[in-house]
Amino acid sequence: MSDLADLYRRPAVKPSAVATPAATQPPVSLAARLEREIREGRVELPVLPRAAVEVQELIARDADLPSIVRAIEHEPTVAAALVKYANAAVYAGLRDVTDLQQAVARLGLNQVRETVVSLSAKAAFKADTPAQAKYYGTIWKHSLTTAVAARRLAEFVAAPKETAFLAGLLHDIGRICVLRGITTLRKRDPQGFVLPDNTISEFTDALHCPIGEVLCKAWNIPAELSDAIKRHHDQNLTEPKDMLAAVVQVADLMAVKIGASLHPEPNLKLVERPAFAALQLDDVKIAMLLVELEDECESIAKLM
Repeated sequence: MSDLADLYRRPAVKPSAVATPAATQPPVSLAARLEREIREGRVELPVLPRAAVEVQELIARDADLPSIVRAIEHEPTVAAALVKYANAAVYAGLRDVTDLQQAVARLGLNQVRETVVSLSAKAAFKADTPAQAKYYGTIWKHSLTTAVAARRLAEFVAAPKETAFLAGLLHDIGRICVLRGITTLRKRDPQGFVLPDNTISEFTDALHCPIGEVLCKAWNIPAELSDAIKRHHDQNLTEPKDMLAAVVQVADLMAVKIGASLHPEPNLKLVERPAFAALQLDDVKIAMLLVELEDECESIAKLM
């Protein structure tokens, strides 16, 4: 796989007898052009629904429960899902929840925020063409598996479970933005943006972290979450401030090991990765989590 430096390498330019200002500038690489187009807003990014934006803002400023409920009601699908969540076995109480306000009260604001953003994010993984459906579906499955694993890992390191879940769910959202950018530039400039299909995976691998950060800013995702999304492939996550990124990295690798990935590695030796040392996990804990992960992911997928 080519690394980011390879993708950004500029092609050589032959000198000409009469240099013009345009001729003195080497052509911009396809990767650099793609990132610039996305950062400068010339590629349409997935949009977070108004309800999700409002809910985040209301929870951040400690708004009252009726105000939060009214915001969620703008998205009937999300509202229905919250009621369904509240009646799921993991959250259910003695009596069934029958309306949205009861659901929000039972789940708690952190879980409500997680659910609203999760359901909203799922819409971003909808493929534009049938040919993309399998690829997008694999990214969504990987993201959901990583989110579930991150929430379980958070229990071992005293990190906020809801924050870890969202970081895991959104950690690869940059891949969707890169794919949209490729589609946009191919349509806009079919002669100038020539990218063989067999190199698309390299582009998404190389660019998804910085582009994911761009989308986080557009969605007003908190800085702690955005940083974990940007740095989840870093190999030096050793400081306390790096804990959330380390959790996402380990969760990502767990999803890869069980096959929920674009690049599955069933023989991956998890404990040899640096992030595992930061989380102070042993073989027994990892084995236990891997056994439980697939069943839990299946249950969460049904709820979504």
